[in-house]
Amino acid sequence: MSFLDLSPVVAKAGVRVVARRHPVTLRLHGFTLIETMMVVVIVAILAAVAGPSMVEMYRSTRLSSASSALQVSLNLARSEAIKRGSDARVTVVANTAAGVWTNGWTVFADGTANANGSVAPTADSATVTRLEVVAALAQPLTFNPSTGVNFFIYSGQGRLIDTAGAAVTGSTVVWFADGVSERFCLIVTNTGRVRTMRSPSATVCPTN
Repeated sequence: MSFLDLSPVVAKAGVRVVARRHPVTLRLHGFTLIETMMVVVIVAILAAVAGPSMVEMYRSTRLSSASSALQVSLNLARSEAIKRGSDARVTVVANTAAGVWTNGWTVFADGTANANGSVAPTADSATVTRLEVVAALAQPLTFNPSTGVNFFIYSGQGRLIDTAGAAVTGSTVVWFADGVSERFCLIVTNTGRVRTMRSPSATVCPTN
């Protein structure tokens, strides 16, 4: 008979029996050095694979945003020109070099006789009504500076015209880029309509 079997008998004799429990030893397991190194290597590989993709996605997002913003402004100028029956312009911000659209631009209804000096207005007046002011774009971005295009003018018929009021022939092409990335092209036809497309960095944007 074991000690536990004798417990009731001893208890009847008035003796208190206390059962002692043996302490349980917990064994804690951690990562070994080899396991830790394997995790570090896997994380490094994943970072190396995902890093370039994230950079390209960020670049593409900024370029798409820039080209979309200019397209919206051009469409706004055209619709306002048709609605008002008079000229509307999209011009780079005042005091900037020709073609530096990355510094921002202004859309305005133009009732001046000198195309507002070929600069964007900084305030409304009796002959100028600002419709939209776009702030400088996130850098680094390149807007094809070789074209020297620093404004678009829409007539009351919604067509592109020059500063003398003559109709523009052909299409005007502008693009945004970032280093060797794709070019985000905007093709503005002489009818005033805008379409966008992407072109490889080494390829010229189409003109039609």
